[in-house]
Amino acid sequence: MGKTRKCPHCGFPAGDKLQVVSVAENASDLQREVAISNMPENLRDEMRQKLPKTIEVNDNPSATLLFECIRIAAIEDIVSLDRLAGALRGKGVTISAEDVAEEAVGQGLMIHRDDNSYLLLQ
Repeated sequence: MGKTRKCPHCGFPAGDKLQVVSVAENASDLQREVAISNMPENLRDEMRQKLPKTIEVNDNPSATLLFECIRIAAIEDIVSLDRLAGALRGKGVTISAEDVAEEAVGQGLMIHRDDNSYLLLQ
């Protein structure tokens, strides 16, 4: 009888029937692999092709990319920090929404409205 293996994260006993079905390099890959594993087997190959691949992380984005994120986040020229954070994540940018917004204010692209929103100047 073999030694009972445990999950390295939660400590749950896995038993001898533990099977590695995929390996993920990062959280985005893991999320994709878990979603695919939870699908019926007959749909997995098709979904593997349709689901987006990992978003490339961009630690040093260009000013053009940052401004594109600001424009994506703007609704009627109002940029909320939540929407800006989502746009940045979607483009793989690791800089915080607060830092991008404050830099845009410093560059004269936006003005601060309240705690969580800015007005985009055109």
